[in-house]
Amino acid sequence: MNALRAELLKALTTRLLLWFGVGLLAFLTLVLSIHIGSTDPETLGELSTQRSTLAFGGLAAIVAVLIGSLLVTAEYAHGTINQSFLAVPVREKLLAAKLAAAVLVVLVLAVFVDVATLVIAELWFHGRGLSLHLGRDTMTPFLGAVGASMLAAGIGVGVGAVLRRQTGAIIAILLWLLIGEGVISAAGDAARFAPGHALGAVVTAHASGTRDMLGVWAAAVVGLVYVAAFCGAGFLVVLGSDAPSSGD
Repeated sequence: MNALRAELLKALTTRLLLWFGVGLLAFLTLVLSIHIGSTDPETLGELSTQRSTLAFGGLAAIVAVLIGSLLVTAEYAHGTINQSFLAVPVREKLLAAKLAAAVLVVLVLAVFVDVATLVIAELWFHGRGLSLHLGRDTMTPFLGAVGASMLAAGIGVGVGAVLRRQTGAIIAILLWLLIGEGVISAAGDAARFAPGHALGAVVTAHASGTRDMLGVWAAAVVGLVYVAAFCGAGFLVVLGSDAPSSGD
C-alpha cells in the first residue's frame, strides 16, 4: 500500500497530468461541437446518433495509454528510477504499484471526461432545440469509455516498461494509433483484434460483434490479453536490466 500511495502521489503532483486533462477537455469540446453543430436535427434525434455522440468520451483512452507509459518512462528520463528501486527493492512490487496507480488515475480521468461529454452534448442539444435521451441505449458507451481507458492505461504501462525511453514510447504509441491501426485495417476481419480496434469496440459497447468490430465482452478479453502481454514483457525487461541514472 505504501508503494501504491507513493505512485499515486507522483502521478497527482505532476503538472503533466493537469495539461493532459486540459488538452483533452479542449479537444473534446472541439470535436463534439463540430459533430453536433454540423449534423442535421433529424439525424441528431436518432438514438443511434446520440449513442455515437456520447461515445466521444472514449477519447480518454488515447490519453490513458500515454499516462500509463509516462508513469514508467518519466522516472527513467529524470533518473529517479534508482531511488524508486531503493525505496521498493522488489521490482515486481514497484511495477505493480505503477500499474495500479495508472489504472486508478485513469479511472478518475475517464469519469471526468464522461461527465464533460454529457454536459457539452446537453448544452449543444439544448441550444439546437433538441432533447438528449439518456438511458441504457445511449449511455452504455460511458461505461465502455471507462473500461477502455483502464485497459489502455495497463497497455501504456507495459509499453513504457518495454521501451523505458519517454520520447520513444510516446512516438511508438502515436505512430501506432495514427498509422499502424490504419494499415492493419487492410488485414480484413483480423483487424478487429488490433489493440485500437479492440478498445474502440469496448467504448462502443455493442453486445454483438460485426465483421469490422468485436462485441464488447470479446473486445474486453482481447484488451486484457494485450495488457497481460505488454505488462508481462515490460516487467521481464525491467527485472532483467540495470537502472540507468538518466533517460533520453
